[in-house]
Formats: sequence, structure tokens, C-alpha cells
Amino acid sequence: MRFRTTLLLILVLAGLGTYVYFVEYPKAEEEAKKKTLFELKADDVTQVTLDYGDHKIVLKKSGADWRITEPLDVPAEAATAKNLVSAIADCELKRDLKEPSSDLSQYGLDKPFVTVTVKVGDKDLPAFMVGKNTPVGFSTYVQRADDKKIQLTSSAFRSGMDKKVKDLRDKSIVDFVDGDVQRLELSGEGKQLVLVQKDDKWSIEQPAAYAADGSTVRSFLSTLRSMRATDFPDDQPADLAPYGLDKPQLKITLYLGKDNAEKSLLIGKENDKKELFVQRGGQPTVYTVSDWVLRDLNKNPGDFRDKTVLAFDRDKVTAVELKRKDGSHAKLVRGANNQWQVDGAEGKPAEAVITQYLTDLHDLKGYEIAADQPVDLAQFALDQPFLTVSVFGEGKEPVGTALLGERDKDGKKEYTATLQGGPTVFLVRDYSVTRLDKQSKDFMEKPPAPTTAPGAAPVPAASSDDEHEDEGNGGGEEVTIPGGDEQD
Repeated sequence: MRFRTTLLLILVLAGLGTYVYFVEYPKAEEEAKKKTLFELKADDVTQVTLDYGDHKIVLKKSGADWRITEPLDVPAEAATAKNLVSAIADCELKRDLKEPSSDLSQYGLDKPFVTVTVKVGDKDLPAFMVGKNTPVGFSTYVQRADDKKIQLTSSAFRSGMDKKVKDLRDKSIVDFVDGDVQRLELSGEGKQLVLVQKDDKWSIEQPAAYAADGSTVRSFLSTLRSMRATDFPDDQPADLAPYGLDKPQLKITLYLGKDNAEKSLLIGKENDKKELFVQRGGQPTVYTVSDWVLRDLNKNPGDFRDKTVLAFDRDKVTAVELKRKDGSHAKLVRGANNQWQVDGAEGKPAEAVITQYLTDLHDLKGYEIAADQPVDLAQFALDQPFLTVSVFGEGKEPVGTALLGERDKDGKKEYTATLQGGPTVFLVRDYSVTRLDKQSKDFMEKPPAPTTAPGAAPVPAASSDDEHEDEGNGGGEEVTIPGGDEQD
């Protein structure tokens, strides 16, 4: 009997397990799966049509790229197009309306806000209409053309379908790779600036020959490349004068690759929103961009110039000597095993401090050019600099000496710097000078704080009463309290 009962229980459990696995589990899985307008993958969509009644926008996929083909043929913004398609593919239906009214105007579906048609491959899926938002609940009424049911989806979906052509258009204006830029020209309003790149180094060619700061050029190119259109006021302008593009205030021209392919940008005047009209050279479309574009791109030769005060290879430095106007000095010498020593100082040199000092000296740059070929260094307080820093390389050969001056300019303290014997005086930031103005002791390891000797009794902390006595009369002298009587 027990065996028969056990066998029966096993068979019942097996049957129950089979029922759960093949019936209840798929049912629960199906219920957990969100219900969407269509079962499709966003990557399979090849065309989307948004029909707003009075106008229509058609997006078509070509390879991996999207284009707007109606009302005009222009590239689409890749990310925006993909987000639109994903929103359609992922459109979740909350529920169906029970016993809906036959009057579709109640739901905004008699004249839909937008009718959306999707194509997968060469096959058109049934169109669906997007109606009003519900009075409460943050939902929107939708209906498929092949289904009379009225369904609810999130109101965010309706917002996502509210597009204008400019929302979907590609907003990039000048596209290029930094490494391809061989030459850069800026012209306009009496300006003619030319920079050239050779062997990954930039130099200024016009208005005069100077070394250029590579990081500044790269920042300029990054700004130019990342510039985005805010609007598209005219795709076929009959006259450029209203936009100030017949005589642009700034023209930027890039020459790319071995064949020096040319790309240019014209910057015109502002509109009433303080946006700038711009145009790609050789293309008709007029764009608007934010006003920061002109501020960041309208550079002068001085902006691009290399303002490094003293150039050197940190790994090849064998000695650094500092002299201050007050007569104090310090000398750092790299000895055996690349270990640094501080002449005349006792103790252990602080390697990290010395390494940082070399970095600060190497990175010392002016923020502005004060003078080229100055006749008199005294006006820059460099005839008697308050700090002189000399660098020596392999074989203790002199690499160069930086002179730093301090002067009052219009009631404010100003710091200057130049390379001894060099042609240019720079203005430098006060924090750069502070980092370099050191004495021998600043390069030494600090002695450890004193600790209690083993076995010695700890020094007792003063009580609040002791502190009161110490601060008062030493325990018994007369104390005069302001505004009161004398007390013992």
C-alpha cells in the first residue's frame, strides 16, 4: 500500500509539474511580456512616414544611414532617427478601452495628431493613428488602421512623435578628421591668419612665422567640428546679404589630406535671437548656430602662438638652479641612479616635490604676449627679476633660463616671464609663479612629528579649569573684568 501511494503521489506531482511547465509557465511568461503596437525590431525598419495632415515627413534608411526624403532630400540626424524608430518598435500598450464610443473625435482619432506608417523591408505595416492625451493618467489614445480597438499608450509616445523637419535633420555642419587637416586659414575684417601642420607640429605662417600651440589648434578644430545647427532658415537663398554672408565677418578654410581638399565655413551676422547665420562654402543651405561659435573661433595670431616660457625634456635634466632677488638660492642636482640632491641642505630630498617642480616649470606658459623684441626689460620688471630658474641638461650643458618679474599694473600685481635672451615677454598667472618660487628647505622631506618615547608617561591634557587658570592670572592674581569690579 505504501509503495502504491508513493507511486501515485509521484505521478500526481509529475503531472502537476508538466502542467505548470507547459501551460502555466508559458501563460505567465506571455502575460509578463509587454504588449506593443507591433512585434518588430527597430533595426529591421527601413522607412517611417509621419503624416500630420497638413504636412508629411518621410524618413528612409540607406545602408546604416537615414535620410529625409520628404518634404526635402537631406541627411537625417542618425541618433534622432534611431530614437524615433526605437520609440515606435517599443511602443507599449497599457490596455484597450472597454466599450469605446463610436465618436472618434472624443479620442482625437477622427483627425489624428499624426498617422504613422512603418515599412519593414519592402512591406508596409498597417498605419496607426495617434490621438489626444487622456484627461488624467498620462496616456494617449492610439488606434491601428487594421483594428477598431482603441488603445492606450504612454503620453510620452505622443511627445516622441511630435517632430518638425529641423528636429530630424542632420545638424552637423563641418565634418572632418583632425589628422587630415594640413592647413588652416582664418580671414575677415582685416585678418589673414594661416597655420600649417607638418610632422604633427603646428606653426603660424601668416602674418609672421611663429611656433603654434598644438593644444590650442586641436581645441579650435574640436570646436569647429562639434558646431551644431540650431535651425535651417533657408535652403535655397536668393540673396546672401540679409544673412551677412555676402561679406562674412569670418571665413574659416580647412585643407584636408594629401590632395588638400577644401572645406570652408562662412560666419555672417546675428539674427534677433542672437544666433549667427553660417554657411558651408559651395553649399546653399543657411544655418543658424549659437553665438559662442564666433567667440570661440574668432582667433588672433596671439591666441594660437606657443607661449611656453622654457622648453626642455624633463628626463634629460641634470640640474636646476634657482636664484631669488633677495640673494637666496637653491640648486637641485640629479646624481647616481637618478636620485636628486639639494646642494647645501641636510636631510632627505623630497623626490615627489622635485618631480612636481620640474613639471610646473616645464608647463609654465603665458596667457598673453606682453611684447615681442622688447627694447627695455625694465618696464616688465625683468631687468632685475625676482626669480631666475636655470635648467641644465646632459653634460651639465645649459638648456635655458627663465626670468620671472613682478610689477604693479594699474594698481594690480602682474607677473611677467621670458626666456633669457629670448624675443618674447609673456604675462603669466600668479599661481604658476607661486609654484616655482621655492627655497632649498621646500625640496626636503619634512621631519616626522614628535611622538611619546616608549615607557614615558603621556603628557596629561589640560582640563578646562587648567586652561582657565593659564589664560587668567596664573592662579591668584587680581583680574580686572571690563565693566565690573576687581576680584581676587
